[in-house]
Amino acid sequence: MTDLDRVTLHGRSIAFRRADTPRGDRAILLVHGITNDASSWAPVVERLEGEHDVLAPDLPGHGASDRQRGDHSLGAHASVLRDLVEALHVDRVTVVGHSLGGGIAMQFAYQFPEHVERLVLVSSGGLGREVSPLIRAAALPFAEHALGLLGLP
Repeated sequence: MTDLDRVTLHGRSIAFRRADTPRGDRAILLVHGITNDASSWAPVVERLEGEHDVLAPDLPGHGASDRQRGDHSLGAHASVLRDLVEALHVDRVTVVGHSLGGGIAMQFAYQFPEHVERLVLVSSGGLGREVSPLIRAAALPFAEHALGLLGLP
C-alpha cells in the first residue's frame, strides 16, 4: 500500500493513503469502519491502483489522524471527507463505505451529491429497523477507547 500522507484541514491533521493513476479520474474514496484505519483497505487498494485514483483516509480519531473537535456525527465525518477530496482537487468519487464507513458514505452522498459518482456499501451496520445499542454507543465520542479496552478491533 502507498505511504501515509497528511493534509491539515481546519487545524487538524488527516492521514490518508493515495494510489494515484496518471489520468486522475475514476476516483474511489474508501471509508473504513469504527476502530479501523486506511490499512484495512490494503488488499482493495492493491487491486485498484494503477487503474483508479484511490483515496483511503484515516477518519478523524482513527489511525494517524487527529481527533476532530466536538462533533463526531456521521455528517461531521462526511464534511471532513468532502474537505479532503476538495483539498486533493478531486471532483467526483465512487465512495465505498464499510460498516460505520457505510453510514458516513451515505451521509456524504446525501450532503454532497455533486461529489458522488456512485455509492457502494459493504456490510454496513445500522440499516435495519432497529440499531443495536452497541452500534449507537460506537458512534459516541471516545468510543474507540472503550471498544479497545473490551478487546474489540
